[in-house]
Amino acid sequence: MKFRESRRQLFKKGFLGGTVLLADNASAQTAATPPNAPEQLLQNMIGGSRLTQLVYVAAKLRIADHLKDGSKSLAELATATKTHDDSLYRLLRTLASMGIFVEEDGRRFRLNPAGDLLQSGVPGSLRVTAEVAGEDWMWKPWGALLHSVQTGQTAFDHLYGKGTFDWFGENPAAARLFDEFQSETTLRTTVAVVEAADVKGARQIVDVGGGAGLLLTEILRNNPESRGVLFDLAHVITAAKKKLDPNLARRTELVPGDFFKSIPSGGDIYIMKAILHDWDDARAIKILESCRKAMAGKGKLMVIEELVCQPNEACRAKLGDVMMLVRTGGRNRTEAEYKDLLSKGGFTLTKIVPTRPGMQIMEATPKA
Repeated sequence: MKFRESRRQLFKKGFLGGTVLLADNASAQTAATPPNAPEQLLQNMIGGSRLTQLVYVAAKLRIADHLKDGSKSLAELATATKTHDDSLYRLLRTLASMGIFVEEDGRRFRLNPAGDLLQSGVPGSLRVTAEVAGEDWMWKPWGALLHSVQTGQTAFDHLYGKGTFDWFGENPAAARLFDEFQSETTLRTTVAVVEAADVKGARQIVDVGGGAGLLLTEILRNNPESRGVLFDLAHVITAAKKKLDPNLARRTELVPGDFFKSIPSGGDIYIMKAILHDWDDARAIKILESCRKAMAGKGKLMVIEELVCQPNEACRAKLGDVMMLVRTGGRNRTEAEYKDLLSKGGFTLTKIVPTRPGMQIMEATPKA
């Protein structure tokens, strides 16, 4: 019993803490070893893709949504999700053993705190994040990481014959899912960013590449004297119009466009959240130059990104940087690299404000 409890605890601690454990004999043999032992560390990492797919399927099938009102039998879940009952059971019992659902007597399942986060639309939801992680256009580039490391080329471009954002333009369903993912991610960080961002006294705030407008909406809600401009690609702006808070509509202008060509002028503050990391230096500088031109030498730019931490330190930005390598051709950067990038784009970095571990607001002003 002591061994079984230890194994269960390791599964829960490992998976929910961001590491992963293999559900195989090797895992069973090493479950009683310290979580940081070299063998266990490697086992955790090697099995990651398996667990991603387990959670992806549960998210895709909306299992947590079907369980939101209480436990259900396997038969009920299989009928609701149009799946093969025994195969669904094998999936769900595995996830239950890892602390994502709870299996009850009679092949019934219910939610627990981790499973709650796979529901749609709940605070802190990770459903769309889990779904995106398992889509072929997300995991296939990771499968071609070796190609990127050997050649320096973006794996996505190699596999699909075009860049991520061009491909999204031809695949609207995938683009919509990715936009939902961006919104879900923004929701998790919005409060921290708004609390840290100094926009007091701003007459007009321009959110460059602002997606559905979640961040801009929250900023305007907390700064009733300000007006906002939401700027993004045409299809993103069309979707944002349907989600805009009616109480803020009169203070918000929605502008479609391409930030490589031009950005709306007249703002006191320009915000770019998780934009520059999508692009290589040359194209990131082009975006900054468009912003510098729109600002006409006045105002403040806020670049919100996760900064790469020091050597041998662990931070999300390092893993995210490899994501950029395989998917967009961009990169996460260090503080020094952003300072240099901003300078080449016509800006002087003046201040860095932390919002949460790893994520920073870099304030910059146009060079004279």
